[in-house]
Amino acid sequence: MMKIDVAVMTYNSERYLDECLSSVEKSVPINKLIVVDHHSTDRTVEIAKAHDALIFFENVSLGFARQLAIDTIKTPVFMFVDSDVVFYTTDWFPVALSMLSEEKKIGAVIMALPTTYPSSRGKYAKWWWRKVPMIRRFGFTTGSTLIMKKAIEGIRIPNVLTAREDRWIELHMLKKGWKYEMLLTNGIHYFDFGEEKKASWGGANERILTGLKPLPYLLMRRILTAPLKAIPPAIAYNDPKIIFWNTKHWFSYLQGWLKPDEYREMKRIKRSEGEKLLVEGFSP
Repeated sequence: MMKIDVAVMTYNSERYLDECLSSVEKSVPINKLIVVDHHSTDRTVEIAKAHDALIFFENVSLGFARQLAIDTIKTPVFMFVDSDVVFYTTDWFPVALSMLSEEKKIGAVIMALPTTYPSSRGKYAKWWWRKVPMIRRFGFTTGSTLIMKKAIEGIRIPNVLTAREDRWIELHMLKKGWKYEMLLTNGIHYFDFGEEKKASWGGANERILTGLKPLPYLLMRRILTAPLKAIPPAIAYNDPKIIFWNTKHWFSYLQGWLKPDEYREMKRIKRSEGEKLLVEGFSP
């Protein structure tokens, strides 16, 4: 089976990094492990060295880090993995590899994993994913994704993007006629960083990425309807905090979207150990 390069973006990622890399090594025939680190102050680099990673340091943005990894990758197929993703089985890789197809223009396969979300977000997501399964397939992510390098040939991710660089990759692929598929996989995405300012951060970078055009869609489909869409899961779980969370989340997103220069950068603060989490799987 072909060997592939695997790229991981890190920043103070010691909590799950060893477990993450060990699980990838068991599943994937690795040509070179590439770690792009945002000058971590914990044991992240030490752990990466123990896994024989080729380590680069950057102090610019996720967009810069992602582009640096792409420019370093040599294999025709490669993988992006978040530092808090852990695979429980090893059988998914040959299946994902077989799904890539130049003939069918499938340039990427996303390994969809259960995710530990803060409780209100987790309940909201679980209810809607169960009621409308197709929405789980929307949206490209680099959290655990196998990619054909040909599908992103010529890509230049702007340094200004400190988030949503995965969306830039998605738009580049779609413009070139490539598609992506999703593969449900046994493992966990720990979602290691909390929700503080994350919505406004995402909104600011989405504005930088797509400009003013999506504003009517954003208002009608996301912002103004946020409280209404949260009512069914709030009733199902008897938890009115879901309404508060979803409304606050999307208005924070709008705040970042309206002031991208102010909110495009976020200090990534880890969740506290006592924060209540909900593990979201794929079964009802």
